[in-house]
Amino acid sequence: MIIGIDAGGSSTKGALISNDKKVVAAFQSGYGNPLINKEKAIIHISEVIKACREASDQSIEHVVIGIAGYSTLKGCLPIPEMWKEFKNLTLVNDAELALEAGIPEGDGILSIAGTGSIHIGKKKDKIYTVGGWGHLLGDEGGGYDLGRMTIRKVLESLESSHPISHFTSSILQQINCTNAAEVKAWFYTQEKNQVANLAESVSKLAEKEDPVAIHLIKLSSEALVRQIERLYQWMDLGPEAKLVTSGSILLKNDFFLGYLKNNLSVSFKGVQKLTEPAYMGAYSIAHKK
Repeated sequence: MIIGIDAGGSSTKGALISNDKKVVAAFQSGYGNPLINKEKAIIHISEVIKACREASDQSIEHVVIGIAGYSTLKGCLPIPEMWKEFKNLTLVNDAELALEAGIPEGDGILSIAGTGSIHIGKKKDKIYTVGGWGHLLGDEGGGYDLGRMTIRKVLESLESSHPISHFTSSILQQINCTNAAEVKAWFYTQEKNQVANLAESVSKLAEKEDPVAIHLIKLSSEALVRQIERLYQWMDLGPEAKLVTSGSILLKNDFFLGYLKNNLSVSFKGVQKLTEPAYMGAYSIAHKK
């Protein structure tokens, strides 16, 4: 039996996976990103591992944990004694876990656009990464970046002599603001995910053919395209490579995904959404060790 854990910024999801790749049991706990709070993240991850172990009537052959922020913390993350009890323990970044879930065999790229953005690829089992720099340095094409662009457009509209656009009035209504001062105050007091949530409103407005929303979606999707193409060229991929998309922006927004597909200038064997839970990547990783 294999235990696969996807420890992300909002929750920790894990599963007990049989040797024939069937999910025997699945569990969930709180956030698993140690960059938020190292002690609590480890507790949440351990809770899911414990629940998976107790659900098994067989020995655990391998535990694979994909941890958000692991690339930053690698080497300085304390390993609990309970984790060390397992014969095989593998720690990876959560994006690498999702990559193995989406592309267990062959070469390709997983493009993730949620609150932030990161693109991770593999060629002959070598891993490459583009993006994932965080909201201060990058994360172009992610929800926070689109939300920030949205607020900028609203402020530009409020600070001009032109009539307020339908786009601006819609966003003002959503964030319950009436002027530029209130908008700025709202932005600087929000958590990242609250700003990122504006992306959904922009998408709905774009579907109704709002020109400002369509322009922002286009800018955001083009940013993702540039990153995907940079990774594609760095990896020297060919048309047999796969592209799998994940993250709330690309999984829930067909309008956004459509723009991305139409603007790609490189060839992929196929472009599809990630349908497997990220923790299923543990099966592929465990069988390569």
